[in-house]
Amino acid sequence: MTSGWVVLALAFVHAAAGTTAALGLRWQPRVLSAAAGISLAYVFLDLIPTLADGQELIAASGLLPGLERHVFILALVGFTVAFWVETEARRSRLRQRQTGAADETGNGPFWLGIVSFVVLNAAIGYIVASPGDDAVQPLWLFAVAMGLHFAVNDHALTEHHGARYRTWGRWLLVAGLLAGWIVGMVPALEIPPQALALVLAYIAGGVIMNVLRHELPDTDRTADVVAFAAGAAVYGALVLALTTGG
Repeated sequence: MTSGWVVLALAFVHAAAGTTAALGLRWQPRVLSAAAGISLAYVFLDLIPTLADGQELIAASGLLPGLERHVFILALVGFTVAFWVETEARRSRLRQRQTGAADETGNGPFWLGIVSFVVLNAAIGYIVASPGDDAVQPLWLFAVAMGLHFAVNDHALTEHHGARYRTWGRWLLVAGLLAGWIVGMVPALEIPPQALALVLAYIAGGVIMNVLRHELPDTDRTADVVAFAAGAAVYGALVLALTTGG
């Protein structure tokens, strides 16, 4: 599965988010929970173990010698940014409802969310294009996990931001994804393995928070624990079968 097809498939997830057919679908909690479980299983059983290997590379390179656990710090940064974005979106919607306005975010939280996801998508696009990178191999495993993560995110972003996301906000996320992929395809712009590990760490932290925000209380829907656990268990077993023992 080539990187070009992968990035087009991921872009299609965002592009389809605002179509009439997609908006007409009745998103069941168990569907979103299963998708979230799959994404989280991939992060914990593939990306995070990869981060440990990346940390060894960074330590050996002498980058910021006074600082330890670089990749895990970046994962925490990614988690914290995603937490901040989600918190601001919920607060903004609450303020809007209290003033009698539409149940969607104001301009500030909207742009905060869009910019943060454009950055995350650009990182994912670069990782997809990164030549010879074993961290996301087999690539289709990464693609399925990120595609389902995008689907869950698009559901939340549509709820938070309403028509702005459906009509043009999603296209900015597509642009960020494609821009990251294009940069990754240029050999002269290839970043060293140590930096690549930090990019993966940021992605992992962001994905963890973006998934958990859908499964914890105080969301706009009811989570399905069984579906979440089933998705995590099935995809986790597949990841382990394909990435260990060889």
